[in-house]
Amino acid sequence: MEKKDNFTVLIEKLERMEQLQKIDASVVKILDELIENCKEAERFWVESERTPVDISFLLYHSTRNSRLVLEKMKNRFITATKKNENPHVIADSIEIVPILSELYEATLSLKERPITPEILSFISNRLKLLRNMAHKVSMMPSPEEEIAEIDKAKFKKRFSHFAETLQAMFIEA
Repeated sequence: MEKKDNFTVLIEKLERMEQLQKIDASVVKILDELIENCKEAERFWVESERTPVDISFLLYHSTRNSRLVLEKMKNRFITATKKNENPHVIADSIEIVPILSELYEATLSLKERPITPEILSFISNRLKLLRNMAHKVSMMPSPEEEIAEIDKAKFKKRFSHFAETLQAMFIEA
């Protein structure tokens, strides 16, 4: 029997919670695993030397945004569980998890296959959709949350390299 991926398990749990109108705290463990998977993917795209910097940045950005939304979702489930709140987080999660799953799977698949402009466009569009949906369902991190864990020196160095790459591209064009 094939093992189900975490997004499939998460979707099944969310559907079950929706039927019961009761939060299942075990969803936090699944979210923790998904968050760790995203962190690994972030590291991969930051350290990837075979992928151009501009492409790595988009893939890192999409994975990081997915992780931040998952962390926000996890915090909302923890809060709802502690306070026995009306489980709006279930319906909100059901809306956003398919987008998260699709974006994560698409980004993950690029570790092993060629990256085409069409795939990059798909990822960029899905990332925009994710951010819009996250905002709609109150799972969009605040700007402060988005920059809180960024190593400023490392970011400045990587961004400088990225800017130099863009400048070189414009000079060549």
